[in-house]
Amino acid sequence: MPFNNNPSLLLIALAAILAGCGGKKEAETVVRPVRSEIVAGGASADSATYTAEIRSRYETDLSFQVAGKLVNRAVDVGATVSKGQLLAQLDQTDQQLGVDAARGAVPAAQSDLDRARGEEARFRDLLERGLTTRAQYQAQQTAVRAAEAKLSQATAELQLAQQRLGYTTLRAGEDGVVTRVMVEVGTVVAAGQRALSIARPSELEAVFDVPDGRIGEVKAGSSVLINPLSGLGEAWAGRVREISPSADPVTRTYQVRTTIVNPPASLRLGMTVSVTLARVGGAPNIALPPTAIFQKDGKPAVWIVTAGNTVELRAVTVERYDTDRVYVAEGIRTGERVVTAGVHRLAPGEKVKLAPETPQ
Repeated sequence: MPFNNNPSLLLIALAAILAGCGGKKEAETVVRPVRSEIVAGGASADSATYTAEIRSRYETDLSFQVAGKLVNRAVDVGATVSKGQLLAQLDQTDQQLGVDAARGAVPAAQSDLDRARGEEARFRDLLERGLTTRAQYQAQQTAVRAAEAKLSQATAELQLAQQRLGYTTLRAGEDGVVTRVMVEVGTVVAAGQRALSIARPSELEAVFDVPDGRIGEVKAGSSVLINPLSGLGEAWAGRVREISPSADPVTRTYQVRTTIVNPPASLRLGMTVSVTLARVGGAPNIALPPTAIFQKDGKPAVWIVTAGNTVELRAVTVERYDTDRVYVAEGIRTGERVVTAGVHRLAPGEKVKLAPETPQ
């Protein structure tokens, strides 16, 4: 054999084989398998979660200031309206007759005033010439004042009639969205009867009910965490703005209104969300298994799985450690995926393979 006869050729062949194997190993990319979970947000052993409805902080019930028959309704539920826009119209026949009658009384009163002033001027001239008494002149002055009062009354009645005519038209006082409609065309409505409700979507709130047994845990001004009901997507911060001072007579629950800080554009009136209240004196937090915590320079951090299944290390603030859970107060957003096992073998930017999630 040639190799047996030439030891140098045998060594060269072995070196080539080893080099080829080493190059193939270097070309392979190591993908580490890890366990992970998507952060649901707002979990805590001392927290309570309630189902809430998105409402506007400012919702106004509109009504006509005069009675009449509805002849036109220009908007429906869900319509977006602007300030001054026509919403509904009553029959104006009766109110227009009142305006016409009041308008006719003004020239008559003005004529009476002109005649009284003319008589007053004539009697003043006669008094200066000594051809009449002061009492007769003063009577003419009284007649002028009475005519002036009659003209003022007629003018005021005309303005009142015109205002009442204007009250037959219902217009939006602010920009907003129509949330309720209580009248239909052909209905005879009374003065003050609710006709429409308009909400301003510029300031949204999450409104929910709390049973009397837990209302003591809710404090005005405390922080809450608001999540989509599906549990997927980004959570929003909120603050308790108002707590009802008395319970609902039917449900015996207390209504709580929370202001949403920087609400997303996707949030709509009437949406259903979940609101997590932290324990008294605490803050809403996220619960993770202890194996998810990685210590970097003596400080807690977690591995976040980013796009392309690569990982990045992020520092977090831990509120407290329990036996089987770690409660993270800051550093993680709802909807992010966190590595829960295998954290000590990872490096920033490393590609990982996600193991199937086990039911919680």
